[in-house]
Amino acid sequence: MSCLLPRVRELDAAQRARLFGELTPVEAAVWEKAWSEWAHAGQAAPEGDWRTWVLMAGRGFGKTRAGSEWVHGMVRAAERAGEGAVRIALVAATVEEARRVMVEGPSGLLATAAHPGEAPRFEASLRRVVWPNGAEAVLFSGAHPDGLRGPEHHFAWCDELAKWRHPGEAWAMLQLGLRVGKAPRALVTTTPRGGLAALTGILRATGTIATGGASYANPHVAEAWVAAMADAYAGTRRGREEIEGLMDADVAGTLWPAALIEACRGEAPDRDTLVRVVIGVDPPASAGGTCGIVACGVDGAGLGYVLADHSAGGCSPEGWALRVAAAAKAHKADRVVVETNQGGEMVRAVLRAADARLPVMPVTARVGKIARAAPVAALFEGRRARLAGRFDALEAELAGMVPGGYAGPGRSPDRADAMVWALWALMLSGRAEPAVRVLDLSCGIGL
Repeated sequence: MSCLLPRVRELDAAQRARLFGELTPVEAAVWEKAWSEWAHAGQAAPEGDWRTWVLMAGRGFGKTRAGSEWVHGMVRAAERAGEGAVRIALVAATVEEARRVMVEGPSGLLATAAHPGEAPRFEASLRRVVWPNGAEAVLFSGAHPDGLRGPEHHFAWCDELAKWRHPGEAWAMLQLGLRVGKAPRALVTTTPRGGLAALTGILRATGTIATGGASYANPHVAEAWVAAMADAYAGTRRGREEIEGLMDADVAGTLWPAALIEACRGEAPDRDTLVRVVIGVDPPASAGGTCGIVACGVDGAGLGYVLADHSAGGCSPEGWALRVAAAAKAHKADRVVVETNQGGEMVRAVLRAADARLPVMPVTARVGKIARAAPVAALFEGRRARLAGRFDALEAELAGMVPGGYAGPGRSPDRADAMVWALWALMLSGRAEPAVRVLDLSCGIGL
C-alpha cells in the first residue's frame, strides 16, 4: 500500500477502477482514510490570511468531504498550536440536515476521522460532536438565526447556505459570535443559487476567498452520471448552478435584479427631511412564522426610502405587535399599515393592545403578491425609491419576486410584502392609472 498511493493520480479512470477493485477490504479501508492522497485540488483549503472560504461548486464535487476534513484539520491544528479545545459551529438548513449530512453522512465528521485517537462522538441529545481532546462542534439551523445569538466560536462550517431559510440574518448572527482565538474562520460549502443577496454579500466581503468547480472536476464521480446530467441540463440555469457550479446574477425574471438593488442603495436620510413615515406589516400566516415589519419614508421631493427591516420570526402575536409598536416609536411613524387577510380583526386588536395610540390602517390584498409588487418595483426602476442601507434578508426576498410566483428563500416573502405595503401607502395609494382595472392598484388600501 505504501508504494500504491503516489501512483494513483497518474492513472486514468479505468485504471483506477481496476486497481481499486483488486484491493483487499483492509487496503480499501486504509485508502478511504488517506484523504491527502486522493483528494482533488478543488477540495484543498486556500492558503493565505482569509476569514471566509466559500467552496461553491456543482453536485458531487466533494464539498461535504472537504468540509468535514477541514473541520478535523482545524481541531488538530489548534491542538498542535496549544490553543486547547476549540468550539465550532455546524450550520445547515435545519438541525436534522446538519446531523444527517455533516455529522452522520458518508462524508460527515464521524466517517472521516482518520487519525488514531481522533474519532469524535456524537451526543445527539445535546446536538454536539465532541473530540477526545475536548473540542466540540454544535449543530445550528439556518432557519433559526436566534439560535446563533450568543454562542462564541473559533470556527464555523456552513453547509448549503443557498438552502437556508434566513441566510442573511443567520450569517450575521454567526459572524457576531465568530470571534474566539487568533484567527476565527468560516467555511461555506454550497451549490450556488442566483439572486441570493446573502451569498452575494459574503462573496463580496473583504476577507472572503471563493473556490469551486463543476461536478465533473471530481475524478471520482461516475462518468455515466456526468453524461446523463449534461444531456438533461446542458445550457439551462439549473445546469449552470447544479452541475457547472456557476452562480447566475439574478433569478430569471426577477422584479428586483441585483444591479437594480445596488443602483438604488444609498445613505439613510435625516428624519427631519421626511414628511411621512409608515411601518408596513405582513403578519405571519402561522405560529412561529416571520412577521414582516419594514419602515419606509418619503421626503419633500417625493423620494421614497426603505429605512429599516424590523421583521422577526418565532414570536407570539403579542411579541410581534410589541415589535411593531417599538418600530413605530423609533421612526416616529405616522401610521402602521397592516395586511389583515390573516385574521383581520384579531390583527388590529393585537396591535391596539400593544399600544392604544398606534395609528393602525388595515389593508386587504385583492391581487397576488407579484401584481402588487410590480408598481413598487417600477418606483425603484425610476429611481423614485431607494434602500437606505443594506438589508440582506429583505433583498434576498426582493430578488425572488418573479412573474408567476415567488422563488426566494422561505415559504413567503414576508419582508418584501411589508415593504410593498408601506411604499404603496406612501407613494401609490389613490393613483388613477390605466392599469387599475388589471392590477387593482388600490389593493384595498383606500387612503
